[in-house]
Amino acid sequence: MTNNIPVHNPLFPPSLDYGSDDAEGVSVLVEVDEAAVRDLLAATPFTFVSAHAWIEIIALRSAWGVEPFCGGGVIVPARYGETVGGYYAFCYIDTDDALALGREPFGYPKKYARSHVQRTGRAVTGSMTRKDAVIEVSVVTGEQASAPAPAVPRYPHLLLQTFPSAESSEALLTRVIGRDTAATSSMTVEAGEGAAAILDGPGGNELAWMKGCRAVAGSYARGSFRGALGTVLGTEQIGMELRSALRAEAAQ
Repeated sequence: MTNNIPVHNPLFPPSLDYGSDDAEGVSVLVEVDEAAVRDLLAATPFTFVSAHAWIEIIALRSAWGVEPFCGGGVIVPARYGETVGGYYAFCYIDTDDALALGREPFGYPKKYARSHVQRTGRAVTGSMTRKDAVIEVSVVTGEQASAPAPAVPRYPHLLLQTFPSAESSEALLTRVIGRDTAATSSMTVEAGEGAAAILDGPGGNELAWMKGCRAVAGSYARGSFRGALGTVLGTEQIGMELRSALRAEAAQ
């Protein structure tokens, strides 16, 4: 599974230095079918860790450097070499600024969606809605979970950064990027009882493999969110076109 990333010159927006001192997010950890997770990872360079997925939705209420935005996605625990983190397999966002800040440099597979996070008392709700993906989550903070939450990783985010060829159907270059915004942000987290629902949209359901998932933990976070640069963990593919160009350059 690769992501075609349009590369703009100059990069829009011109700076990756962004964040918000008024950010809030809701996260729910769910159990899913192990075979579905293995099938999802089979098309990637990542290996199976556990039959879980994180659903996260975050809102940057007063983002500086970009328009405030809300979005999130589905993160599958995975391993790449010695790095264990979370493969950001589905990502939904609601503004152009957020698309540029994540999609071009790092490889988040972002799509447009209507998203929201709202807290009322101890109850937090969130949703991401588009024609082929509908996610609804809720967390009641302060509630004791029926069982201890399993230690399922989601940071660093594991991403596939793919540069497409303009002249053929192959990828010029595919790299694995690790990105850890948890290390650059300062968020206060409250645990709670979580719930999640994956619904059909009018155009189908690309998250059908998650239907029937069981929520095992939930949390609400608020504080300062900061963007982070990525780390290249490895190169998975160099296309023939790029190899030819590199050989020609080396021969000069």
